[in-house]
Amino acid sequence: MATATAGNQATKLHRTGTVQADLSCMMCGRMVGQIIDGRVVHRAGCGGQLRVDRGLLRCCRCGGSVYREPVSTLTAR
Repeated sequence: MATATAGNQATKLHRTGTVQADLSCMMCGRMVGQIIDGRVVHRAGCGGQLRVDRGLLRCCRCGGSVYREPVSTLTAR
């Protein structure tokens, strides 16, 4: 199960570890965090805390639904 973290752990988004997905809000389009090594890492620049409402992750800015966008690996041509 994913856990939300904040503070010094989330000062940079692309920390060491495997980034599996970006988390963005459906309503305002803001990137609110990432899933890194199976954990939700909250973006430090986001206004407040991510919250869970009725089992769904909500945006820290507008309260909208958050969706997960898988990160694809870049390949050389």
